[in-house]
Amino acid sequence: MDIIQQGTSLILKGRRLSELDLFVCRMLDILTSYTPYVIVSGYVAILFGRTRSTEDVDLLIPVCDVSSFLLLHDRFIEQGYEFLNAEDGRGLYSILSSGSGIRLCEKDKFIPNIEIKFIRNESDAYSFKNRISLMTNDRTFWIGPLEMQIAYKFWLGSGKDIEDAIYIHEISRDFIDEDLLREFCSSFGVHL
Repeated sequence: MDIIQQGTSLILKGRRLSELDLFVCRMLDILTSYTPYVIVSGYVAILFGRTRSTEDVDLLIPVCDVSSFLLLHDRFIEQGYEFLNAEDGRGLYSILSSGSGIRLCEKDKFIPNIEIKFIRNESDAYSFKNRISLMTNDRTFWIGPLEMQIAYKFWLGSGKDIEDAIYIHEISRDFIDEDLLREFCSSFGVHL
């Protein structure tokens, strides 16, 4: 797989879409009709070719009003998705508004699922504002800045998270800003 930087976009050549990728694409086809998003955490490493399993894909979306969320909620239900949280649309909105995430999957298939959260803090806002497009197989995935992803995964600190951070760092050495990465690591209180 080759990674090509084109302006602020990254293009992955020679990568085939997996079943997980196709699930994410189907869900994003609906989501992007209603709101922009940014993908953060472990799925970023998977997009770059890291071979590991995951049960969920983490997305951040801007805070919206309840009526806008209910339209999105209803569209997902109409398209054969279900929310794993035991709440109706207004209850799900309340969960999001409280700072927690909600989970979405294809009906009767609990894994994989998407965890959606509202942008709730400075790190989330930075990831969204500075998101980058990652293109592969004529699909675009909006991901958080790699420098932030690496530092955040080190901060999470589990074995899988550290392996993700190392993998992303190794594969993106030619186009990440090492000074910015060190700044994020410092702000998260971690070391490279």
